[in-house]
Amino acid sequence: MGNTFLRVKGIIKKNDRYLLVKRWVDDRIPDPFVWEFIDAEVQHGESPDDAVHRAIREQLSIEGNIDKIEYIWSNMLGDTHCVGIAYVCSIAEDDEANIVLPEEFGEYEWVSREEFPYYIENQYVLNDLEGKTL
Repeated sequence: MGNTFLRVKGIIKKNDRYLLVKRWVDDRIPDPFVWEFIDAEVQHGESPDDAVHRAIREQLSIEGNIDKIEYIWSNMLGDTHCVGIAYVCSIAEDDEANIVLPEEFGEYEWVSREEFPYYIENQYVLNDLEGKTL
């Protein structure tokens, strides 16, 4: 019998640019970092909205605001079913200067939507973003 878990994604938008973070995934490969949006697994008893707020706070050291739910995704990873909710979020303009990344993140960058394929390698994420208004 497989497992099911719920993830949230915080797509932080400022004007026409989106915040991507470079997360460490595995030091046994040539490029151990991948670019992605803020994300987290929803903890037992936690609401998805609270989880995305927590993820922004833990991964950027600032508070975020939920603007809307953009899409919901579902995929299988072996016998594990991953269901997720992607939120479009914002941060206060003053908070951008206060971003502090945890140790497992290399850097962050604001990129345009057209630049996503140059940063995001996960084809599932790129496919999910197709046709979305963000």
